[in-house]
Amino acid sequence: MKDKIEYIKKSRMFKNVKDRDLEHILDICSFEEQKKGNFIFEEGISCHWVYFVCAGRVKLLAHSSSGRDFILKIVSTNDLLSDNNVLFDRIPECIYSAQALEDSVLMKIRANDFLALLDKHKEINANYNSTIDKHLREAYSSLKNMAFEKVERRIARHLIKFANNTGEQLESGLKLGVKLSRQEIANLTGTTIETAIRVMSKFKKEKIIAEKGGYIFIKNKHGLVRLADDI
Repeated sequence: MKDKIEYIKKSRMFKNVKDRDLEHILDICSFEEQKKGNFIFEEGISCHWVYFVCAGRVKLLAHSSSGRDFILKIVSTNDLLSDNNVLFDRIPECIYSAQALEDSVLMKIRANDFLALLDKHKEINANYNSTIDKHLREAYSSLKNMAFEKVERRIARHLIKFANNTGEQLESGLKLGVKLSRQEIANLTGTTIETAIRVMSKFKKEKIIAEKGGYIFIKNKHGLVRLADDI
């Protein structure tokens, strides 16, 4: 019970909510643990929940008719994972999939219960609007990046984003806090795995990055920022 309360208190969605109200929210929440690789929900499946990431990281995926995946977003701890349009548009099916990028803890609230929270608590309503606005700005930036920028710049920008959000400074370099395969880099940046391999090999050859144990280390952040800004 104590852990669950702490999860809610740390969530951006419930910032500034009074403790007695958090206890009521806990009564309508469900928690689940997901192993790396597990799907939390899948595109086309019926969905009636609003999801939050309490611990770990989850990737949102869109699937093409040709069988390719595109990573829409990687959601980190204490963020809204998805409302899947079940709140206002009342779409009965998930419009994308969510897969655990690492072992994760999820919290979920039924759509009707969460709508009631938005009506009752102005703090939650304001936090929700702020979160959705942030996600929309990120989505616009990602689409703009995909439409106009070269692959090298797209990959460099994603690496910088992960460094800023998850990076840990070590003697061996700035370690990204999440493991990314070449396929996942390709899916994030809308390119082929062959191109992702080529670009990452180029970055390694130029000593901008290094890899160890499946983790990416940024050796020359200034050089990576220059690639992201000037290509």
